[in-house]
Amino acid sequence: MSENVVEIVSFKLYDYADENQFMQTNEGMTTFLQNQPGFLYRSLVKNEQTSVWTDIVYWEDQGKAEAAGKAFMESDATRAMIKHIDNNSVDMKHLPVKWQYYPEMQKNAS
Repeated sequence: MSENVVEIVSFKLYDYADENQFMQTNEGMTTFLQNQPGFLYRSLVKNEQTSVWTDIVYWEDQGKAEAAGKAFMESDATRAMIKHIDNNSVDMKHLPVKWQYYPEMQKNAS
């Protein structure tokens, strides 16, 4: 069985970007992700002190995470989001999940 993978992308918005408009682009991102094979879960957080955003996405495996990454750059659904992100600030990692727990796992195991 393949390991789940967490994709962690940290970035800043361009200085001229409007945060409210950026947040509205998450609807397109959600649509994009829901159509990607292997997508499990996503959350977006912001460090208010540094203005660094971190997008955290869980995937079934590394291959599906990489395929979605390629599709992300070409998708009309994600273009609105991309235009707000400072490319020079982006740091992306894919890490294997070694252990995880969430209550839904218990319900589904029964």
